[in-house]
Amino acid sequence: MKKLLTYFRYFLDYMKHGDLGSVVASVKYVLNKTSHSTDRIIKTTAGTFFCRKNTNDFQFANYYYEWGVKKFLLDHIKEYNVFIDGGACIGGYSIALARPSLRIIAFEPVQLNFAVLMKNLELNKLQSNVEAFPIGLGDSNFVANFVFNKVNTGASHIARANETSNCAVDISTFDSLYPTLGLNKEDRILFKLDIEGMEPMALAGAEKFIREFPNLTFVMEDKHSGELSIKDALNRFAIFEYGIVDEFNMFAKKQDRNS
Repeated sequence: MKKLLTYFRYFLDYMKHGDLGSVVASVKYVLNKTSHSTDRIIKTTAGTFFCRKNTNDFQFANYYYEWGVKKFLLDHIKEYNVFIDGGACIGGYSIALARPSLRIIAFEPVQLNFAVLMKNLELNKLQSNVEAFPIGLGDSNFVANFVFNKVNTGASHIARANETSNCAVDISTFDSLYPTLGLNKEDRILFKLDIEGMEPMALAGAEKFIREFPNLTFVMEDKHSGELSIKDALNRFAIFEYGIVDEFNMFAKKQDRNS
């Protein structure tokens, strides 16, 4: 029933913008994991997106994609002045949340995704609103062997022992990056991390940032990493309030403001 509701929301958003092509592509993707055979530019409630052929980019562009997470962010975004999008893919979240009062910083390590992210920022005239970096977040600075999923482009990850890498990406600690970003201790920061199981590593690489910045909330996918490993990573650095966003995602709001 929940999955049917999700598909119905997708359908409504596609039809709202007269996008029959994405309706057909959705059915093809559900039935046999294939997609539309030509590059397309589509409009959704979130914005305008370039969608690569033979991928599910069209799904990431839908306003209701990962609606539980998106609704949580939209409900709370007014409480923050900085949004950090860790694992931005083609920019669905950064574009949907863009507004004049919000500074957005996006990280996407896969070059093929990053190129589409930059194109989508251009299509939505957000080049000056969103600062985007072709970097992944981890616990050290290194070049990682990645598996890029050519259909499900948001599922790319570090190559495991039994997998063959098909691209290399730059990984950096957030602690090595944030001093160059001009963040202030007074900033109210909402930090989304969806990096296919690397969340605890990214948190380990942000120790100084987590300790020093008081107004900080993370929204993280725990599907691959596990809730306990994420909590263990954060509890080493500060006291957090934890809660559920949806079945695959959690939030962590920093509580010890004086650390």
